[in-house]
Amino acid sequence: METRFTIVLACALAGAALTSPAWAINKCAQPDGSVAFQDAPCTGKGETLTVRPASGRAKAIDPVIATEGEPAPKRKTEAQRIEEQVATSQQERRLKELVVRLVPDADAAIYRSRDQCSRDMKALQLKKQQANNNLAGATWEGSISGEMTALATSCDTRNRELREDAAALRAECRQLGGCK
Repeated sequence: METRFTIVLACALAGAALTSPAWAINKCAQPDGSVAFQDAPCTGKGETLTVRPASGRAKAIDPVIATEGEPAPKRKTEAQRIEEQVATSQQERRLKELVVRLVPDADAAIYRSRDQCSRDMKALQLKKQQANNNLAGATWEGSISGEMTALATSCDTRNRELREDAAALRAECRQLGGCK
């Protein structure tokens, strides 16, 4: 009987020590004279035992100290910590997307647009050179000059838009810590 009591007590104490920093266990006297350990309060005679873990096993609690005039820092909940990780991950993904694809694509679009405008302008200049030296040729040459002016305006507008888009992407990239 005494051995069983010792084993039950040791198990109860060990279990309590492993589950939390402090645990209340009730030692209750049973009607037949035996002793039972339980976490519910005793219905008859009994006493409450406070069980603590062995030294070195308790989880240290870091103190939160607020300086005068400052509110105490708030501890983050698990949801807040996860939200911060998600936000950081999204920023890293966006930065990588900017560096690897969006900024180079924007630069390439500027060069393609300039090249296309140059080719179109050269084609119009060749047409203009083919105009005959007569009234019909002069009319045609004037028409081509109007096309060249419209093309130059269109190309200028398109290139300005592309440069503004590229500049906005670079600014976003620098804000996220990338793009020189």
